[in-house]
Amino acid sequence: MKWSEAFCNTFKALRQTIEPEVRKKIDMMLPSMPMVDACRADEFDFFKPLLESGDLTVDQMQHTAQRYHLGKSRSGRCIYWMIDDMYQVLDGHIGNSWVSTSLKAREPLLEYWHVTRCLFGLHLLCHTETTDSTEISVTNKPICVVESEQSAVILSELLPESVWMAYASLTNLTPDLLAPLQGRTVTIYPRTDPTQSTYLFFLDYADIVRHHYPTIQLHVEDILENEATDDQKQRCIDLLDFIMEQ
Repeated sequence: MKWSEAFCNTFKALRQTIEPEVRKKIDMMLPSMPMVDACRADEFDFFKPLLESGDLTVDQMQHTAQRYHLGKSRSGRCIYWMIDDMYQVLDGHIGNSWVSTSLKAREPLLEYWHVTRCLFGLHLLCHTETTDSTEISVTNKPICVVESEQSAVILSELLPESVWMAYASLTNLTPDLLAPLQGRTVTIYPRTDPTQSTYLFFLDYADIVRHHYPTIQLHVEDILENEATDDQKQRCIDLLDFIMEQ
């Protein structure tokens, strides 16, 4: 696999300044589809309650794990890979940390790596789905965005009529994060909280996105603000929590 096919363009200049042996070492360190494939897994603890309750089947668990390219770290934690709509691996989210943080700590040369991220699940824009032996593009499906990658993974099986993505962290949110969704219908489902601060934040964020990308039909869903109980708001539940607690 060529360097340009596996890694981000920000490394082109660096590539020209290093020796072949060092370059080969960096090739092995940066996120790439071979790295994603090497970490692939189909079974995760967060699926167990849903399997036991019958809300998901083993086939559904394996299907969504494969579709999102879920991986496992050596400690058994789930790796949520950030793969963009060109199938370029940008980073991976593990718990409250990032693969890029670990790689930079391990390899001094990577301090020059300008890390970019995308919506988790953005690569699904490239997919087709087979129903009754017919291939169906996801082009016409609405996009739904939540905070948690885990919630997006599970909701993709519970509510498959939409394409589910996650922004992972408020620190990732810039208008450009939604740029690949131009021309699409997008609904954001913010977590609820006692003060409505997250919901109000997303109303402002949506106005900024519409200004920069007017072809995105963007809606901020208020179902949790209207229907969640005071206790649920105190716990800052998300859409998946709300569905599972009904």
